[in-house]
Amino acid sequence: MVSRRRTLAAVGLLATLSVLAATSFERHVVRGESMKPALRPRDTVVSVRCRSLLGLLRGPRVGDVAVLELPWEHDLIGIKRLVAGPGEAWGENADRIEPGPGWVAIGDERILSTDSRHHGRVPTTAIRGVMLARVEPPDAGATPRSRPRAGGRGGREAGSPRRSR
Repeated sequence: MVSRRRTLAAVGLLATLSVLAATSFERHVVRGESMKPALRPRDTVVSVRCRSLLGLLRGPRVGDVAVLELPWEHDLIGIKRLVAGPGEAWGENADRIEPGPGWVAIGDERILSTDSRHHGRVPTTAIRGVMLARVEPPDAGATPRSRPRAGGRGGREAGSPRRSR
């Protein structure tokens, strides 16, 4: 009887953890270069949803890479670094953003990024999640295949000995 209760408790716990994991995480593929070198095109970002139970336990913080619903782009999801929170000022070189509500979200590759420097602060409700992990594409470490050099007859490589016929 006791082992049956333990088994049922273990199954219940496993089911709860499965539902929690299924509803707490998202993955997004990076498409642009605004977050280089931290993120490259084709990397996958795994994030915890802010509105999930896990997300409520650990909200966004300054320095986090966040997945955002970009208020300045209709129906577009972006990935930016949170550099200042609500009520905090931010400045770097000639760029300045005054304290106010919402977050300052900036791309790491400043010259390629459209972000809070151009459009202002991002509301807290626009933050979908915070990055937990980055996954490189499967072929990220592969070296390009060497191709035969063009030239010669019959598709042979340049510099290879000619066969006698």
